[in-house]
Parts: sequence; structure tokens; C-alpha cells
Amino acid sequence: VGGFGAKDGFLMAFTITPGVILALGLVSICEGFGGLLAAKQLMSPLFRPLLGISGICGLAFIASLQSTDTGAGMTKELFDSQSITDQERSIFCQLQLSGGATITNYFGSGAAFFPFLAVPIGLPLLLVFVMKIFGANVMRFILYVDSKKSH
Repeated sequence: VGGFGAKDGFLMAFTITPGVILALGLVSICEGFGGLLAAKQLMSPLFRPLLGISGICGLAFIASLQSTDTGAGMTKELFDSQSITDQERSIFCQLQLSGGATITNYFGSGAAFFPFLAVPIGLPLLLVFVMKIFGANVMRFILYVDSKKSH
């Protein structure tokens, strides 16, 4: 009584479902027009050296900056279609989910703190991105060490 329950959880899921479905539909359209291949070409020079993953994850990364659920759904589709390997998926999930929906949360929830910041508004956001890359590379290192142990 007076608390949060299954009804509130269902209503929250119900409100985000249309956005996730729309984003996944847009990804399918982009894929049909070669958008994933274009993302691979554009993002591979950045993602390969920085993270060791394919640039095909670029579109999913951009989506995950807005919605964690959409990014996760797109990553699942990339893995299911064998566009990325299991190791790439692990690294990419670490990149996505550390600071999930970064842009949305930063400018949505974080805006309340902007008047109190003693640094430029973009600096904390930059730090979040740096730490996302750092975390993904920690995962990359762990996977590398694990693969050396198994051989």
C-alpha cells in the first residue's frame, strides 16, 4: 500500500516500448539501405584502434547514447546476425552500459546541477566518455588475458 509495484513497472515499460520499437524499425530501414555498412566504414577507423571492435557498432553506439534499451536491442541484432563476435559484443556492451543513455540522462537529469558546476558544462560529459572508453578497454584487456590463459 502506498509503494511502488508491478503496476508502476509495467507502466514504465509500456511508455518506453514505442520508442524502442521505432528505433529498432529505423535500424532495419538503415540496414536495408546500407546504413550499417556506411557506419562500419565511417566508425572503423575510430573504433578499431580505440576499442578493438568493428565500426558496424557505430549506429548502435549512437542509439545507446539516447536509449539504453535501443542500444541493447541493436547490439543483440548485430550479434544474432553474426556482424560482431562474442568478444566484440562484450567490449561493446561495456562501452554502452557504463553511463547508459548518456546524452539523455546528462541533459535530462543532470541539468539540475548545471547552475552549481564550477567547470564548463561539457567537461563532465567528456569525462563520462573518457571513462566509457577506459571501461571498455578494461573489458578488452580482461578478455585478452582470459584468451591467453585458455591457450
